[in-house]
Amino acid sequence: VVDMPQSGQASALMIMPAPPSRVPLGERATGQVTNVVLGAGYSSRLNQEIRIKRGLSYGAGSSLDARREGGALRASVQTKNESAAEVVSLVQAELDRLISTPVPVEELAARKATVIGAFSRSVETTAGLGGAVAALVVAGVPIDDLGKRIDALGAVTPADVQRYAAANFGAEGRRVVVAGDAA
Repeated sequence: VVDMPQSGQASALMIMPAPPSRVPLGERATGQVTNVVLGAGYSSRLNQEIRIKRGLSYGAGSSLDARREGGALRASVQTKNESAAEVVSLVQAELDRLISTPVPVEELAARKATVIGAFSRSVETTAGLGGAVAALVVAGVPIDDLGKRIDALGAVTPADVQRYAAANFGAEGRRVVVAGDAA
Protein backbone atom coordinates (compact mmCIF):
# COMPACT_ATOMS: atom_id res chain seq x y z
CA VAL A 1 0.00 0.00 0.00
CA VAL A 2 1.30 3.42 -0.98
CA ASP A 3 -0.34 5.98 1.30
CA MET A 4 -1.29 9.15 -0.54
CA PRO A 5 -3.23 11.19 2.04
CA GLN A 6 -6.15 13.18 0.67
CA SER A 7 -5.96 11.60 -2.78
CA GLY A 8 -9.34 11.56 -4.46
CA GLN A 9 -9.05 8.02 -5.76
CA ALA A 10 -7.03 4.87 -5.38
CA SER A 11 -5.19 3.00 -8.07
CA ALA A 12 -5.15 -0.77 -7.68
CA LEU A 13 -2.60 -2.70 -9.72
CA MET A 14 -2.04 -6.44 -9.77
CA ILE A 15 0.95 -7.81 -11.64
CA MET A 16 2.15 -11.35 -12.17
CA PRO A 17 4.82 -13.00 -14.31
CA ALA A 18 3.88 -14.28 -17.76
CA PRO A 19 5.77 -16.41 -20.29
CA PRO A 20 8.31 -14.79 -22.61
CA SER A 21 7.43 -13.94 -26.20
CA ARG A 22 9.67 -16.71 -27.52
CA VAL A 23 7.26 -19.50 -26.54
CA PRO A 24 5.53 -21.31 -29.46
CA LEU A 25 2.90 -19.39 -31.42
CA GLY A 26 -0.01 -21.41 -29.99
CA GLU A 27 1.01 -20.50 -26.45
CA ARG A 28 1.39 -16.80 -27.36
CA ALA A 29 -2.06 -16.87 -28.96
CA THR A 30 -3.52 -18.51 -25.86
CA GLY A 31 -1.97 -15.77 -23.71
CA GLN A 32 -3.46 -13.05 -25.91
CA VAL A 33 -6.92 -14.60 -25.83
CA THR A 34 -6.73 -15.17 -22.06
CA ASN A 35 -5.88 -11.49 -21.56
CA VAL A 36 -8.77 -10.39 -23.80
CA VAL A 37 -11.20 -12.54 -21.81
CA LEU A 38 -9.88 -11.14 -18.54
CA GLY A 39 -9.47 -7.47 -19.15
CA ALA A 40 -8.92 -6.14 -22.67
CA GLY A 41 -11.93 -4.23 -23.92
CA TYR A 42 -15.35 -3.14 -22.77
CA SER A 43 -16.79 -6.67 -22.75
CA SER A 44 -13.94 -8.15 -20.72
CA ARG A 45 -14.67 -9.82 -17.42
CA LEU A 46 -12.95 -7.19 -15.31
CA ASN A 47 -14.83 -4.34 -16.94
CA GLN A 48 -18.13 -6.21 -16.78
CA GLU A 49 -17.76 -7.07 -13.10
CA ILE A 50 -16.15 -3.89 -11.77
CA ARG A 51 -17.56 -1.13 -13.98
CA ILE A 52 -20.82 -2.37 -15.44
CA LYS A 53 -22.26 -4.55 -12.65
CA ARG A 54 -20.93 -2.65 -9.63
CA GLY A 55 -20.09 0.87 -10.82
CA LEU A 56 -16.80 0.89 -8.91
CA SER A 57 -14.69 2.35 -11.72
CA TYR A 58 -14.92 4.00 -15.12
CA GLY A 59 -12.82 1.18 -16.44
CA ALA A 60 -10.97 -1.91 -15.37
CA GLY A 61 -8.58 -3.75 -17.59
CA SER A 62 -5.55 -5.88 -18.11
CA SER A 63 -2.61 -6.02 -20.48
CA LEU A 64 -0.20 -8.78 -21.36
CA ASP A 65 3.35 -7.59 -21.98
CA ALA A 66 5.33 -10.50 -23.39
CA ARG A 67 9.02 -9.77 -23.74
CA ARG A 68 11.85 -11.89 -25.08
CA GLU A 69 13.04 -13.15 -21.67
CA GLY A 70 9.87 -12.81 -19.66
CA GLY A 71 6.62 -11.00 -19.46
CA ALA A 72 3.93 -9.74 -17.16
CA LEU A 73 0.18 -9.59 -16.94
CA ARG A 74 -1.01 -6.36 -15.38
CA ALA A 75 -4.57 -5.71 -14.20
CA SER A 76 -5.38 -2.17 -13.14
CA VAL A 77 -8.36 -0.26 -11.81
CA GLN A 78 -8.94 3.31 -10.64
CA THR A 79 -11.59 3.49 -7.92
CA LYS A 80 -12.75 5.33 -4.82
CA ASN A 81 -10.38 4.90 -1.89
CA GLU A 82 -13.05 3.07 0.08
CA SER A 83 -13.57 0.58 -2.79
CA ALA A 84 -9.92 -0.37 -3.28
CA ALA A 85 -9.98 -3.55 -1.19
CA GLU A 86 -13.20 -4.72 -2.85
CA VAL A 87 -11.76 -4.08 -6.31
CA VAL A 88 -8.61 -6.07 -5.48
CA SER A 89 -10.83 -8.95 -4.31
CA LEU A 90 -12.85 -8.80 -7.53
CA VAL A 91 -9.70 -8.94 -9.70
CA GLN A 92 -8.46 -11.91 -7.65
CA ALA A 93 -11.84 -13.63 -8.06
CA GLU A 94 -11.80 -13.20 -11.85
CA LEU A 95 -8.29 -14.66 -12.05
CA ASP A 96 -9.39 -17.57 -9.87
CA ARG A 97 -12.46 -18.12 -12.08
CA LEU A 98 -10.25 -18.32 -15.19
CA ILE A 99 -8.29 -21.06 -13.44
CA SER A 100 -11.23 -23.02 -12.03
CA THR A 101 -13.91 -22.76 -14.71
CA PRO A 102 -13.68 -23.08 -18.51
CA VAL A 103 -14.71 -19.95 -20.42
CA PRO A 104 -18.11 -20.55 -22.03
CA VAL A 105 -17.80 -21.21 -25.77
CA GLU A 106 -19.95 -18.19 -26.71
CA GLU A 107 -17.91 -15.81 -24.55
CA LEU A 108 -14.66 -17.20 -25.95
CA ALA A 109 -15.85 -16.87 -29.54
CA ALA A 110 -16.73 -13.20 -28.99
CA ARG A 111 -13.43 -12.43 -27.29
CA LYS A 112 -11.43 -14.25 -30.03
CA ALA A 113 -13.28 -12.21 -32.67
CA THR A 114 -12.21 -9.07 -30.81
CA VAL A 115 -8.52 -9.98 -30.75
CA ILE A 116 -8.53 -11.26 -34.34
CA GLY A 117 -10.22 -8.08 -35.52
CA ALA A 118 -7.79 -5.87 -33.64
CA PHE A 119 -4.83 -7.77 -35.06
CA SER A 120 -6.22 -7.61 -38.60
CA ARG A 121 -6.76 -3.85 -38.37
CA SER A 122 -3.28 -3.36 -36.92
CA VAL A 123 -1.56 -4.82 -40.00
CA GLU A 124 -3.74 -3.13 -42.67
CA THR A 125 -1.27 -0.32 -43.25
CA THR A 126 2.35 -0.47 -44.31
CA ALA A 127 3.37 1.13 -41.02
CA GLY A 128 1.31 -1.36 -39.01
CA LEU A 129 2.70 -4.34 -40.90
CA GLY A 130 6.25 -3.01 -40.53
CA GLY A 131 5.71 -2.53 -36.81
CA ALA A 132 4.37 -6.07 -36.44
CA VAL A 133 7.39 -7.53 -38.26
CA ALA A 134 9.78 -5.42 -36.19
CA ALA A 135 8.12 -6.60 -32.97
CA LEU A 136 8.61 -10.23 -34.03
CA VAL A 137 12.28 -9.62 -34.83
CA VAL A 138 12.89 -7.91 -31.48
CA ALA A 139 11.11 -10.74 -29.67
CA GLY A 140 13.19 -13.36 -31.46
CA VAL A 141 10.10 -14.93 -33.01
CA PRO A 142 9.99 -16.30 -36.58
CA ILE A 143 8.57 -13.70 -38.98
CA ASP A 144 6.37 -16.29 -40.69
CA ASP A 145 4.36 -16.49 -37.43
CA LEU A 146 2.67 -13.30 -38.60
CA GLY A 147 0.80 -15.15 -41.34
CA LYS A 148 -0.22 -17.91 -38.92
CA ARG A 149 -1.46 -15.72 -36.08
CA ILE A 150 -5.15 -15.54 -37.01
CA ASP A 151 -5.40 -19.33 -37.25
CA ALA A 152 -3.56 -19.70 -33.93
CA LEU A 153 -5.91 -17.25 -32.21
CA GLY A 154 -8.94 -18.96 -33.68
CA ALA A 155 -7.74 -22.37 -32.46
CA VAL A 156 -7.65 -21.39 -28.76
CA THR A 157 -10.10 -23.47 -26.73
CA PRO A 158 -11.70 -23.00 -23.30
CA ALA A 159 -9.35 -25.71 -21.98
CA ASP A 160 -6.34 -23.80 -23.36
CA VAL A 161 -7.39 -20.62 -21.54
CA GLN A 162 -7.95 -22.51 -18.30
CA ARG A 163 -4.59 -24.30 -18.57
CA TYR A 164 -2.75 -21.05 -19.39
CA ALA A 165 -4.34 -19.20 -16.46
CA ALA A 166 -3.57 -22.07 -14.07
CA ALA A 167 0.05 -22.26 -15.22
CA ASN A 168 0.71 -18.53 -15.08
CA PHE A 169 -1.73 -16.60 -12.91
CA GLY A 170 -2.04 -18.54 -9.66
CA ALA A 171 -2.33 -16.69 -6.37
CA GLU A 172 1.29 -17.38 -5.40
CA GLY A 173 2.63 -15.23 -8.29
CA ARG A 174 0.33 -12.26 -7.85
CA ARG A 175 1.62 -8.96 -6.50
CA VAL A 176 -0.73 -6.15 -5.55
CA VAL A 177 -0.04 -2.43 -5.20
CA VAL A 178 -2.70 0.03 -4.09
CA ALA A 179 -1.90 3.73 -4.10
CA GLY A 180 -4.44 5.98 -2.41
CA ASP A 181 -5.56 7.43 0.88
CA ALA A 182 -4.89 4.54 3.28
CA ALA A 183 -7.08 6.08 5.97
